Amino acid sequence: MINIAFIRTAYLKPLELGLQKHYGIRLTELGIPAQLLKEPTSLIPFNDYLHWLEQIEELTGDRAYMIKLAVDLTFENIGALGNWYVSCPDLALAFRRINYGISCLQGGASYHGEQSGKIVKWVYNNSYAHGNGASFDSLKVAILFTQVSRNYMGDDYVPIKVELYGPEITDPAIQQFFGCPITWQAAATKVWLNLSILEHGNQRPLPIIKPILVSNLQLDDLLNMPQPQDIAKVMFEIINYSRYYGYPTLDFAAEKVGLSRQQLQRQLHDYGWTFTGTTNYILCNVAIKYMLSGTSIPAIATLLGYSNVQSFNKAFKRNRGLTPAQYQHQLLERSLN
Repeated sequence: MINIAFIRTAYLKPLELGLQKHYGIRLTELGIPAQLLKEPTSLIPFNDYLHWLEQIEELTGDRAYMIKLAVDLTFENIGALGNWYVSCPDLALAFRRINYGISCLQGGASYHGEQSGKIVKWVYNNSYAHGNGASFDSLKVAILFTQVSRNYMGDDYVPIKVELYGPEITDPAIQQFFGCPITWQAAATKVWLNLSILEHGNQRPLPIIKPILVSNLQLDDLLNMPQPQDIAKVMFEIINYSRYYGYPTLDFAAEKVGLSRQQLQRQLHDYGWTFTGTTNYILCNVAIKYMLSGTSIPAIATLLGYSNVQSFNKAFKRNRGLTPAQYQHQLLERSLN
């Protein structure tokens, strides 16, 4: 059974910024395609993200690297969407907006609050996190939650307690940052806050933030987060992800969904699909998105992983009945009308 979660490239932006600033490391050094990083709404299999977090430890030689990046791990550094999360007049509204809105950036995870008397626990629960990567992921989210709290309550605000999952990372900088008791190998990431700060507290001047203007294409991208067991949508995103590494192959896709090539072929066959037919259909859909943004046909062919523009022309015409140039010309005419 295919069952994988995704995280959006935009969610890596604070991490990317911090690594460049503090360690001089670029994410492309992990073998991540530059084009993938240029497209903030692209989706990444969560397992690949965990693997990258573990690779960063190797590159930095610092198991506690995530806490060293804390100053840059803010929602604001995600971009326009992150700024929207924290543009609320008080922490309670930001708390709610993040818990609901984060589903645009990450699938298969839950962000919510748990109340216990006068304590509210800000919870991040992710059953897809595992291994050492889980520790880095948990620590990153706990830092984000704490940064939001301090954004509203002041830089000296200290949570009541922090729970983190994954193997323990021992470094005095972690205790220094949170300033409260910390528990590792918990069932979920939890930052304990005083309920009163959600009800009454807010020391932050209300920022003046321009409304976010979202195009139809951007809206399409923000709403494309698949549920982990929705095979049709998951396969669309896996093949779309594959093309950043070259023309999608059955072996690459099977490895990403944790199946053998034969198992993946059987699952596709059960839905009446073939890998080749599905790939052609998906790449044509992605091509149209690039056409609408004004990208040239040769550039689109390269972005989709085709070895040459002629192969792209033939595949597109088989699916749409027109060459890519004809289809793009038709799109431009319709937009002018």
